[in-house]
Amino acid sequence: MLALMKTNSIDLKKQNDKVFTLTLDIKSSDIKNEYQEHLKHFQSNFETKGFRKGKAPLEVVEQNISPEKLFEEVASHLISHAYSKKIKENGLKPIIQPQIKFISKDVDFDHDWKVEVTSCELPEIKLSNKYLDEIKKINSDKENTDENKKIEKIIDVLVENGKVELPEILIESDTQNQLSQLIDQARQAGISVNDYLKNKNLTLEQYKENLKKQLTKEWTLNLAITQIAKEQKIEVSEKEVTDISKTNPSLGQNINFIYYLLTQQKVFDFLKKL
Repeated sequence: MLALMKTNSIDLKKQNDKVFTLTLDIKSSDIKNEYQEHLKHFQSNFETKGFRKGKAPLEVVEQNISPEKLFEEVASHLISHAYSKKIKENGLKPIIQPQIKFISKDVDFDHDWKVEVTSCELPEIKLSNKYLDEIKKINSDKENTDENKKIEKIIDVLVENGKVELPEILIESDTQNQLSQLIDQARQAGISVNDYLKNKNLTLEQYKENLKKQLTKEWTLNLAITQIAKEQKIEVSEKEVTDISKTNPSLGQNINFIYYLLTQQKVFDFLKKL
């Protein structure tokens, strides 16, 4: 089990791998107020026999709305608000959507809620200085004339010399996102995920295992690149990002991604000159 880090908040637990858990206390009075607000919101668009749109009494609206949907709406809003407040109070910078768990006995509109919310911050990497010497050897080897293969060797060196404790919750989150994309792509192609995997001679478990290994390598590489950029004071200017956005409008919707791509390019340029 990972050790817990000391914090000043009794509502916050931090682990050494950058995972954190916040305990949220939501009062029944706030729950009831939020419940009434959502009923009024549904009322404004509600239509039924005998009443014009938005004119039905709240009790009629309440009888005709799915309790599950109403609970989901109320819980989502209250938990999101409480979570955002705690994030700011504790100076946390989560990088994935949180996992939510009710730990109170009674989960309804009449009792206080106690909720655990778990997420993680960006992991830290430790790079062995050996990577510099190993990359210098790659650069000095006259047989390394293929640029792509040279980059692959440099990537392997960075991954092998990067020590990072990646949170399981992070890899699991990315795995689920990738699986969702696979399901969408398979649906668009008119085949099932099982058929797709069968064509690849893979079971779902094998695919997930391969995916986790790939994600682990990608995260290690990305963190290594970020660390090298920081150590070597490699920076990307706003103008460089703007220029890329103009020539590639599709990328302009993700500024952070452009920053990373340009940083990656500059880091590899630096490493190839060692």
